[in-house]
Amino acid sequence: MKGWLGIFFGLGIIRTLCGAEIVVETTRFNGEVSRETRPLAFQDGHAQFRIPQTAIAPDTKSIALKADFAQADKGEEGYFVFPNGHLGFFREEKGFKNLDAPPMPIFGMKTPRGCFVAIVTGMPYNYAQQLSVQNGHYTLYPLFKRAIHAPYEDIVIDYYQLSGADADYAGMARRYRRHQLDTGTVIPLRERAKKSKELAYAANYPEVRVRHGWKPVPSPVPEQTVKDEPPMKAVITFDRFMAIVDEFARQGIPGAEFCLVGWNQKGHDGRWPQIFPVEESLGGEAKLREAIRHAQEKGYQVVAHGNHRDAYMIADCWDAEYIMEKKDGILQRGKTTWGGGRMYTICPQRAYERFAIKDTAMIAALGFRGLHYLDVFSCVPAPRCTDPRHPLNEREAAKYIGAIMQLGRETFGGCASEGAYDHFAGQLDSVLYVSFDKPFSPMPDLVHRRIPIFQLVYHGIILSTPFTTSVNAPIKSRADQLKLVEFGGRPTFYYYSIFLSTGNNWMGDEDLTCEDDAALRKSVEVIKRGTDAYLPLADLQYAFMDGHEELAPDLFKTTFSDGTVILSNYRKEPVTFEGTHIPAEDYAIVGRKPNGGTQ
Repeated sequence: MKGWLGIFFGLGIIRTLCGAEIVVETTRFNGEVSRETRPLAFQDGHAQFRIPQTAIAPDTKSIALKADFAQADKGEEGYFVFPNGHLGFFREEKGFKNLDAPPMPIFGMKTPRGCFVAIVTGMPYNYAQQLSVQNGHYTLYPLFKRAIHAPYEDIVIDYYQLSGADADYAGMARRYRRHQLDTGTVIPLRERAKKSKELAYAANYPEVRVRHGWKPVPSPVPEQTVKDEPPMKAVITFDRFMAIVDEFARQGIPGAEFCLVGWNQKGHDGRWPQIFPVEESLGGEAKLREAIRHAQEKGYQVVAHGNHRDAYMIADCWDAEYIMEKKDGILQRGKTTWGGGRMYTICPQRAYERFAIKDTAMIAALGFRGLHYLDVFSCVPAPRCTDPRHPLNEREAAKYIGAIMQLGRETFGGCASEGAYDHFAGQLDSVLYVSFDKPFSPMPDLVHRRIPIFQLVYHGIILSTPFTTSVNAPIKSRADQLKLVEFGGRPTFYYYSIFLSTGNNWMGDEDLTCEDDAALRKSVEVIKRGTDAYLPLADLQYAFMDGHEELAPDLFKTTFSDGTVILSNYRKEPVTFEGTHIPAEDYAIVGRKPNGGTQ
């Protein structure tokens, strides 16, 4: 009897989705709201909804698309999934959740009536992900609002019905990964590493970021000139960096990719887009070249921290022409100040044409090789430039950013950036950290769990560290260390991660320093512990993350495409799961093959 009920229930899901409807809710700039119900026909578990570009009136302020199957009621089994890794169960009576610029163009929901994932393929950079809960009724929907009055393409959403083993959040992520692979947007890490020894090296070893020097942040002088520029604090000279390298070798660390931060003129965020001359107080260009060669001779990879997005008026190449226009001739700028003062945003087209082509070659001439790091790009949504001299919509901007990253990849062997926005995923090899969330802090409203949605899509494609607080993991809590493993992270270490005068230490209150030889040895001992823990797992970077689930409170299972399973136990006492013993606050590995997924 149960089997027949299952068949009828399954048919009910198919019937619901085949006869699905979407309410198109359009808001005009004058406040007028109109609603139209449109059918959505599924075939083989897939349906595409489209609003032609020509059908969007110029007085349109926003368009909400509310599907009848993207709804649930309080108390029902299931959950909703946001693309930033936030998952919520249907437990609340009221509330509202908004993600103004989703890092990936996907969302999904699992209810007793079925499971689906939506992939926004048309105007994906111009919507906000929203969830409304009223009187216990949940509605999950995209709200197209960013410059939607001037669309540059059709609005398109592909909906996929997920069933069986695919009917969970891991299945949602796998479907998007399949889309990215099938369209040729991304290529697996294993294939790219065959053509780039620098990328293969980076996958096998941790990243170690070295902050050489910086000016006060936030800056006491918003619009700096050479006459009132605050002094730069030179902390790690190039000679001192060579001492770090020597200590790495002495302690037997077999590999690391050093990323030098603030080697440029006036240190970290000192005078972008001006880079040269190499900062004199650190030792100058000749000493930098010597330091790079020294590290490479010891077997380590060395890359540069760069930036083609931010600009400061103090730069010797300052020109308002290349800055993005906000509105009415106002230059687009950041809300706060950094080392060089008030930050202005460079148009991606101008960044490529005026700086990336020239500067990439000059940086490479210093001797750097590896995953060239370009700050900020993947930490912010694709921008729109309204300057009439170089106008760009969001898709055009994403293409120029992708071209800058591809230039870095071709020049240095790979390219990296800061966060998890995937509008140029095809040119991105590594992200510094996926999320700014603190994984063990209280959950936001309507959210009950943080899940590795980015890793379920991109592990085996893009290297990543899961959270900002995962940086310098061995000196963080045991739970932070476990989260790095559970989420398949590549370890990242940072000398002087703490540098803001505000005390906003987004990478944690613990730090690695090298002010004297004792501190240097201690810091390298920390990195050695983290490296030793990572090396047995490094080959997993070539495998996809195929599954993730909470088995019980504080007990998680992560499954990889090579058959490896990692069981993470956050409890204060040991646990046995299906015959596998997992020590307290530790993890256990099941199903490992000899050499795992190594090449």
